[in-house]
Amino acid sequence: MSVFRFPAFLLLCCVLFFSDTVEAESPKDLLKRGEAYFLKGLFIEAVAEFNQAIAGDEGYQQAYYARGRAFFEQEKYTEAIADFTRAIELKKNCARAFFRRGEAYAILKDYSRALADFDRAIDIRSGYEKAWYARGELKYALNDPAGAIVDMQKAESLGCQRASEWLVGHEAR
Repeated sequence: MSVFRFPAFLLLCCVLFFSDTVEAESPKDLLKRGEAYFLKGLFIEAVAEFNQAIAGDEGYQQAYYARGRAFFEQEKYTEAIADFTRAIELKKNCARAFFRRGEAYAILKDYSRALADFDRAIDIRSGYEKAWYARGELKYALNDPAGAIVDMQKAESLGCQRASEWLVGHEAR
């Protein structure tokens, strides 16, 4: 003889009924959660959230940019470059994506592409102090000290403390 367990049956019915009414999280919510993981240094978890945001909206430029940053922090520079490139394709004037991609290219020693990306970031946003600083560092490394000093002076004029320290350290004041 089978015993009918009403509470278990009721629970099963509720689960089946309400499971169809649960809404998927929006790409924007997933991006926010990924950014929260990123700020905690949980880059693998952040990438998982950004992946879901992109799956929900393949044209979500901010999600590609954010995932690129998380890949960069994991030292996955090729993946980061791919995501920054996609972010640029979706928003042609994204100075941040050009700057971050330039950083990744510089680490991979692809200096001509790095320099081109720093140039483009500065063309888009002339007051981008980090791009001026990074381009100055790269010019110095490429044996262009005069160009480096000009860029560092510009970065300093925009409020970049590191540029001020660089100029003092290189006796370029």
